[in-house]
Amino acid sequence: MKAISLPQLRAEAKRQLMNYRRNNSRVYRSSAIRAEGGEMLAWIRAIDSARIYLRAQNPAKERYMTRLFGLETPLPRSQPMRARLIRLSEEMCVSESTLYKWREDILEVVLYAAMEAGVIGLFGIRAAQEQECAQNESNTSRD
Repeated sequence: MKAISLPQLRAEAKRQLMNYRRNNSRVYRSSAIRAEGGEMLAWIRAIDSARIYLRAQNPAKERYMTRLFGLETPLPRSQPMRARLIRLSEEMCVSESTLYKWREDILEVVLYAAMEAGVIGLFGIRAAQEQECAQNESNTSRD
């Protein structure tokens, strides 16, 4: 069974969040990219559904998600992440530790949305079932 660890899942979710703007513009450009970007499109949809959920539950967290990961505007590359966090904590009038907790909550919601969309699986159970079904189909076609 091919299992993936939680830190690897978090890193993947963070990577997809950081690449959201670029992937979102790419996925609609040409048919070749669309054919290749099925997983990319699924991640975009998962992030969009996570944003909708957060907007309904806690609009401040959704705004923080948008600003932290640069979902709508580009991130300043010359500014380190810590400096951005400090500036965001001042602008949003919350403590820095609250922003770190919110970031973890956001990553969890994105991971749940990605799991619901079928982009990722925690224990590789779906992949094992698909492989087993494929083997069963090939065995029945031989008989």
